[in-house]
This record gives sequence, structure tokens and C-alpha cells, in this order.
Amino acid sequence: MKLSILTDLFSACWWWLFLWMLAAFILGWLLRKLFGGGSENECCEELAAYKRRYSGLEKKYNAFLSNANTKKIETVTPPVKNTLGITSTTAEKATTNVYSKLKNDNLQIVEGIGPKMDAVLKKHGVTCWADLSQKTFEELRALLDKENPTRYKIINPTTWPEQAGLAVEGKFKELISLQKGLDTGKSNTLGNTDSKLEKMMVRLGLLKKWKQDDLKAIEGIGPKIAGLLVANDISTWKGLSEASVEKLKEILASGGSRFKLANPRTWGEQAKLANEGKWEALQKLQDELDGGV
Repeated sequence: MKLSILTDLFSACWWWLFLWMLAAFILGWLLRKLFGGGSENECCEELAAYKRRYSGLEKKYNAFLSNANTKKIETVTPPVKNTLGITSTTAEKATTNVYSKLKNDNLQIVEGIGPKMDAVLKKHGVTCWADLSQKTFEELRALLDKENPTRYKIINPTTWPEQAGLAVEGKFKELISLQKGLDTGKSNTLGNTDSKLEKMMVRLGLLKKWKQDDLKAIEGIGPKIAGLLVANDISTWKGLSEASVEKLKEILASGGSRFKLANPRTWGEQAKLANEGKWEALQKLQDELDGGV
């Protein structure tokens, strides 16, 4: 009897519990539909917007990294003017453009190395500037003695590694300056001599070099204009560099209509470079001109 009463009571309570749970679920569902639907949609839209923004920023960042790896970033500081009146940036670009045509296996740019010595060094595994720069004086001396102790006894390779090292680092101006104080590779010369590298580049046509104060070295000046300038007391590069554009135009006008197309705008700048012996910078400037303009 007692067991039957408990069973009936449990059954009745279970149904009530089920009904309460069902009612709670339906009420929660209704409340969510009435008040919570819009919030969920707004949350999803905000999340999608953040994802789009992140994706855009990521693309920009990857593009920036790509450009940084393929482009050299230049400083925005204004270039400093040197004593020649041209910017250091211009001079550096001129130097790079001219000397970049040299091949690193051309050992003959080193003062003291000619065609035969070039062949001897390459025979013994010294094939480029980098190889030569890493050799010591003792190693080079032993190499020469092994090749021909009698013939190469007078050859002094003391400065060869230093010269080659400057070439490897692209310090060609320093190399030319060093060579002007050498004599066949030795450093005990009194006074300045010609630079082996400079003479070679002139011979190869990489640098133009003119007789002192030859006005025809200036782009836009031919024999007739040169003669006209000399007749008007402008006979040197220094004199031409100091003449104003207005004065040069007056001189050209005095020569007649055949000179009316000549434009002396850059003649002073070119003459200044020539007077200072800055042939690489002059050549770079002239490569960008057409008839001196």
C-alpha cells in the first residue's frame, strides 16, 4: 500500500517538473526572439567588420615589407653640398654608375699588376679582387718566387691586398688617391704619380679626360663656340665656370645667328667639375644632357 502511494506521488511530481521545464524553455525562447535577436546580429556584423579591417591592415603590412625588401629606402635629409658645388648624392651616383662597369676579375686596376702578372696570379688561384685582398705579403712573395724567383724578384706586392680591398668595398676614389702616391705598387714614392685605375678607365672609355682648359670638354661647346669664347677672354675652365649665363648668352649673340640655338645654362657647372678633375661626375652629368641642356 505504501509503495503504491509513493509511486503515484513520484509520477505526479515528475509530470509537474517536466511541465515547468518545458514552460521555462518556451519562455526563454520567446524572450530571446523578442529582445535578443537584434543583439546577436549586431555582434556578428561587428565581428565581420573587425575581420575585414584586420585583413586590410595585413595586406598593407605585407606590401610594405615587400617594398622594403626590393627598394632601398633613401633618407629625406637634404644632401650636403661639397666644394664643387654639386651634391654628394650626385657625386656618389656618378661614381657608382662609372665604376660599376669594371669587372672584379680585372686585377690590372691594381698599381703594379700588368697583363703578365695578371695571368700569373690567376694561374695560382688569385682570380678576382676578393682573392687578392685576402693574401698577405708573404703569400704573394712566395707565389712570385715560385713562379720565377729571378724575374719577379724586383716586384713589390706590399700594397696589392690593400688596393684590392678598396676595390672590393667599392671605394674607388680612395683607391685612386692611394695609387697617386705609389710607384708600381710601392708606397715609398716622393710626390704624386698618375693613378693606374684612372688611366685605365680613360683608356677603356669609361672616363673622359681632356687637355687642361680645353673648352670642348664641355657638352654643347664645339670648336667654333670655343673659339668665340676665347676671343672674348674666356679661355679656361675656371673662367668659364665663373661666367654668368647672361654674359655667355651675350657672347653667343655677338657671334651671329648661327649660335642662337646654343644654350649655356649648364656650361658653368660642367666647367667647374672639369677644373676640379671630377671626370666621373662630369660624365654622369653630361650623360643626362642633350647639347649642354
